[in-house]
Amino acid sequence: MAVSSCSTNPTPNSQLSYGNDSIPPDIRVISEKIASDRNNADLYFQRAHAYFSHNKFVDAISDMKIVLKIDSTKPEYYNFISDLYFTQNKTRDTRDALRRAIKLDSSNVEALLKYSQLFYLMRTYDTAMYYVNRSIHFDKTKAVAHFQKGMILKETGDTARAVSSFQSAVEFNQNYFEAYMQLGVLCAAKKNLLALGYFDNALKIQQQSIEAGYAKAKFLQDIKKYDDALQQYDSLLVSSPDNQDITYNIGAILFEQKKYKDALQKFDLTIKRDDNFFRGYYGRGGCFEMSGEKQKAMDDYKKCLAIKPDFEPAILQLDAIERSMRKKE
Repeated sequence: MAVSSCSTNPTPNSQLSYGNDSIPPDIRVISEKIASDRNNADLYFQRAHAYFSHNKFVDAISDMKIVLKIDSTKPEYYNFISDLYFTQNKTRDTRDALRRAIKLDSSNVEALLKYSQLFYLMRTYDTAMYYVNRSIHFDKTKAVAHFQKGMILKETGDTARAVSSFQSAVEFNQNYFEAYMQLGVLCAAKKNLLALGYFDNALKIQQQSIEAGYAKAKFLQDIKKYDDALQQYDSLLVSSPDNQDITYNIGAILFEQKKYKDALQKFDLTIKRDDNFFRGYYGRGGCFEMSGEKQKAMDDYKKCLAIKPDFEPAILQLDAIERSMRKKE
């Protein structure tokens, strides 16, 4: 079939990336509509979304270029193609598309927020903050904007204001898992018991989340609620039985409880799973040391340092044993 090359009559994608019988039904339906209405930008826009849902980003970009040839006046078109460029790591094209969207509509909240997120990823925090504040100015109820502002503040060290922004995010979206996690992490860093409530809220939203469950267990461990921490870690092992960090932390708690034989078994398990797990050697060395087996302790500390030469706890413990042994001589 001959295809016109006239610029006022853009052509649909050839869809060569699919076999004739493998074109997804949703794309086939839209393509049939395009065949009889080739100057309809919204149809190409719809098909670009369909391509995107099938991870056909190049085809989606191709359709969006046709869309913009037909109609270059809608910010939502530039917002979407910026997403497509971003999936292809085309940062400059992403930036240019968002600039165009903002130029067309300086109050477009979606474009302002995406622009802020782009500069956040580039670690240009002043610019990121400027545009997220503009987005909030035009829509104060958008939870993701407050979350984004919180992330910028966190990265720049202003944790107090970051907490306030994350709290605003959950105020406008009570199911915002990531915001509860950030609140929990920031409170946990200050040993603030409010962290438990935030982690519990996150677990209500994603009950099987290893991230939230681990964060809660680690906080309980850090504030020396060892029995509660062990209970939380044990529940996590049901769905993540080979998790090295969980196994190691259980060993660390048992060590603090002076259950050296049980702790040694946990550390030994981490080493059997991965003989490069340096913390396992360090933990096992500690158990040997506390049990009076100093040569075995030294051997494990040395194995730890052979993998991680700058691991200061092992350096200090090894040095302490060597000094004590020299004194006895």
